[in-house]
Amino acid sequence: MAKAKSHRKHIACLETLWDTDIENRLNVVPILELASKVNKVDFTYLTCHTKEELRFNLRMLKRKSGYGILYVAFHGGPGEIYLYDGSTVDLETFATFMGRGFNDWIVHFSACGTIGVEQQRLANFIAATNVAMIVGYKRDVDWMEGAALDLLLFSGLQSYKNMRFFWGRFREQYAGLISATGLKVYHG
Repeated sequence: MAKAKSHRKHIACLETLWDTDIENRLNVVPILELASKVNKVDFTYLTCHTKEELRFNLRMLKRKSGYGILYVAFHGGPGEIYLYDGSTVDLETFATFMGRGFNDWIVHFSACGTIGVEQQRLANFIAATNVAMIVGYKRDVDWMEGAALDLLLFSGLQSYKNMRFFWGRFREQYAGLISATGLKVYHG
């Protein structure tokens, strides 16, 4: 059976600053808090503003047991994420930073355009990291539409072990929002 009563996956989030307005800072913590309460899962939230912080935090997260979703909340472009310090990290470097410590995790690049690349690069990412699935946006996405879809995604993932079954059902339920945001999934 594809859908289980619960297949809990705690959420590990990495986020950088979205802009310079630190007094009215926009972040994804409210999404994590709601997903955590509704689905009875834990979350870890870490900020990354440099490549070294990103590398360090990924090393820390791979030691967490019970986690299964890596939520990567950054600005981005095709095949890369943008850090607050102005540097970029491409998918290949990100995979190197992750290593093989995220076996069977789902990686969600909540960043505009990051997975809008050829499938071979996504296949290479999965091969290098041994993750179960990559999710993300293949083009620019509106903040509110992306936040809504991220929340639905985190809730939906809690009931499925088989990612192909999950994606088929999710795509059917939220076709309009998926089309509006350019959400894309790749599983090996």
